[in-house]
Amino acid sequence: MKIRGVILALLVAGGFYVMMQTIDEASSHPFERLQEQQLNGLSPYSFITFRQPGLHEQRAVTWKVDQVEEVDRLLQFLQAYDYERVDPDSLELFDDQPHFTIDLHDDTGNRMTILIEEGVLIHNDRLYYEVVDGPLQVDWLMEFMISNKP
Repeated sequence: MKIRGVILALLVAGGFYVMMQTIDEASSHPFERLQEQQLNGLSPYSFITFRQPGLHEQRAVTWKVDQVEEVDRLLQFLQAYDYERVDPDSLELFDDQPHFTIDLHDDTGNRMTILIEEGVLIHNDRLYYEVVDGPLQVDWLMEFMISNKP
């Protein structure tokens, strides 16, 4: 009888833990919390890579910006939104259309990709976050890309 009670208590505690994890993953988070979760206290982003898709079978244009002021400017823009984690299978991102992307890189190899048209952040090709209180201001992002283009 005592063993059944212990097993029941463990099942209830385990169920409560799983429920709290599910609620935490499903709720929206500010950008600062995403950075804490993703970087785990490692170094901040150090440079940006922009990718502009090519038109009519032309090659995509890619360039890098390593100015700290521009990295900070982009991070401040991203902080204006809340994000929620989504299942990548539920998103229809990888169709035939190439995307304008901005990649934030840190010195340890972590990367966060921003798909401008979709309002999605992708961290290290594993964690997908969607803008909750969006859409992203695409005009600002496009102006940011143009102002940083060599």
